[in-house]
Amino acid sequence: MQEPTSRGALSDIVVIELGMVMQVPLAGQMLADYGARVIKVERPGSGDILRTLDPLANELGVMSCYYAALCRNKYAVCIDIKQPNGRAVLLRMIDQADVLIHNFRPGVMERLGLGYADLAKRNPRLIYAGGYAFGEAGPMSKFPGQDMLSQAFSGFTMSGRSSQDEPQLSNVPLMDYSAAVSLTQGILAALVERGRSGKGQAVATSLFDVAIGMQTLELASKTMHGAETSWVRHAMVYGAKDGWVVVLTLFRDNPLQLLCKAFDVDDLSEEGRFANLELQIAQKATIQGLFAPLFASKSVADVLDRLSRVDILCAPINHLSEVLDHPQTEANGSVWSIDVPGHGEMRVAGSAVRLSRTPATYRRPPTWMGADNEQVLRWFGFDAAEISALQQSNVLTSDPRAEASEAARS
Repeated sequence: MQEPTSRGALSDIVVIELGMVMQVPLAGQMLADYGARVIKVERPGSGDILRTLDPLANELGVMSCYYAALCRNKYAVCIDIKQPNGRAVLLRMIDQADVLIHNFRPGVMERLGLGYADLAKRNPRLIYAGGYAFGEAGPMSKFPGQDMLSQAFSGFTMSGRSSQDEPQLSNVPLMDYSAAVSLTQGILAALVERGRSGKGQAVATSLFDVAIGMQTLELASKTMHGAETSWVRHAMVYGAKDGWVVVLTLFRDNPLQLLCKAFDVDDLSEEGRFANLELQIAQKATIQGLFAPLFASKSVADVLDRLSRVDILCAPINHLSEVLDHPQTEANGSVWSIDVPGHGEMRVAGSAVRLSRTPATYRRPPTWMGADNEQVLRWFGFDAAEISALQQSNVLTSDPRAEASEAARS
């Protein structure tokens, strides 16, 4: 296979991505940011669900913000793998790949002739990575999965809450993100091991596995002591004149004393009802009621300054829009600017990991479905006649906007 110019820690690694929505596309992007050549294979018609999940983009005829957020640095091809010729194309690509990642339900890849047992015979060095909802086997394995369903089923939505409290779902897809990180971790470990053995292997994780893993401390408390761990009981949220502040009682022997010192009031911890940390936590609502007027009379900046001077843990409660332009965001390089078709230069979340010599980088924008069909197939040894025949039989298709975008660049 011809090697295009590339850079990064994974610059010699070829990845075939058969993924939709977040878990696998994000894992693919993480590998791509490190320099892997990630080829995203999409179904004809609508492609990845991410492409049509953004109602504003659908209305305006521009690229979905969600697709743009998860598909930079990739090459987009559209192959009808339900056609025998299409499946043959994909298999020819897999024969030369290092990694295949997918998030089909258990059994689907096997029915397509793309299960690990079959592919390992063709390419013994292949790392075959599957991201599932509830797992590869077991009573829930065939059920459909989604981030919030995993939060609910795993007990995550009741973590830190009493049986009388309503469950609380996270709007941020924590399970999807964590599952992508876990899948990437497994792929990297398998690649390191392959360097010693010369052999590939199957890698798997699931939203459910990750949701359990994220409750590591809470699970240990339950199994070892039969007790529920609540971290949020240590948190107090106060409204200031111009915003909100969270204050924690964690890691301080007498946080109430520190609060009193911060606001120049008498030490309430000398009262018997507030005499120790556990009593203070038990009386949290009373303490919040006493201090709420003091917080409300001051700005967030003033409150944070007072609390920081007495060394009590605190932070402003920000909106995402405020964080985007924060100096710390800029210092970390947390947000990248990328080109997005129909939008121009846009800001998206960058890599959360920094490598000193071979950093994650932005190299190419997200592209329309099938925009890279010909280029990618040429890499895998297909000649012009083969590519033309595949196009004429609709094995290879593309979004018309891909051709318009290419014409505009020319």
